[in-house]
Amino acid sequence: MDSPESREWERLAFVANRDGMAAALIFARQGIAQYEAAIRESDSGGNQYGAAYRESLLTSIRVYREHLQKQETPA
Repeated sequence: MDSPESREWERLAFVANRDGMAAALIFARQGIAQYEAAIRESDSGGNQYGAAYRESLLTSIRVYREHLQKQETPA
């Protein structure tokens, strides 16, 4: 069974394989910004997409941040 985390890692790998690592980094940064905005908006009483999918969005944000950290940290 796929976990939410593994699905996000698969999405990042798909983008990296299709478009390159630079595109995967952009994808992760944009995802973080969009998902954090959705959560903030729902917290302030606006659009409730962020409330309905909060746990999923937070999982995605964690994976994306980990991906960025792994790519930006020299080996």
